Amino acid sequence: MTRTVVVTGGSAGIGLAAARRFAAAGDRVVLLGRHEGRLDAALASVRAAGATDPLAVRADFADRAQVRAAAARVAAACDRVDVLVNNAGGLTRGAACLRVNHLAGFELAHLLLERLTAAARPGAPARIVTTASLAEAWGVLDVDRPLRESLWHRSRWLAYGSSKQANLLFTVEAARRWSPLGVLPTAFFPGLVRSRFASTSPLFMLGKLIPVLYAAPHRAADTLLWLADAPAAGLTPGGYYFLRQPFAATPRSTSLDRAGRLWRASLTATGVSS
Repeated sequence: MTRTVVVTGGSAGIGLAAARRFAAAGDRVVLLGRHEGRLDAALASVRAAGATDPLAVRADFADRAQVRAAAARVAAACDRVDVLVNNAGGLTRGAACLRVNHLAGFELAHLLLERLTAAARPGAPARIVTTASLAEAWGVLDVDRPLRESLWHRSRWLAYGSSKQANLLFTVEAARRWSPLGVLPTAFFPGLVRSRFASTSPLFMLGKLIPVLYAAPHRAADTLLWLADAPAAGLTPGGYYFLRQPFAATPRSTSLDRAGRLWRASLTATGVSS
């Protein structure tokens, strides 16, 4: 059966690399991206990779109305979603980083939950694969008030780290709540990637001059693809992976208590139903 795979941040980097691989395998691919020109080019790229009926949906994840409109368009075009790849994100300061990197994906997953459960079959759950990061280790997330303006979050990297803590906590709590519904949430660390990410960070961009430190997007997407394809029995709901192996995260990013509190705060922030 042909799967439907929704990829956010699908117009470049590991999102596009994964989308091309999904298309080559015969999956129907739905791309979500912010930049219209890059999204058009990505759509042509997945067609060239073999996609027969791809869909591109433009959405700026900083704008809740656009997230909701994108979810409505996907739901209207797809009677089920077999795989949701929560990959969109960026390096920004303040609450905007949490809105784009965590709350938008949180809201999108809720709005597409009915489509995800429609794809689930015994022994073959639908999947949510979220792009996380080692940056979670230095995050300073307030799980009860994730959008609270903080002096710490004036640093783009600390704000980014907090958003990556949120991604992992979302994965933990989504597994607890949604695994019984036939949805398997996991997260992965792609490593350092040669992509547009952090293009405004001079130090990060300087590091890209040392090729051995950075993986090409198609290599960095390998664990993402594996989590979408591997037999579900071999994966841990709520698990975190790197190079196809379980990967350790800090206790702040795996705490069941913090995960539940962030979930409740995120429901309030987005207004979606639990």
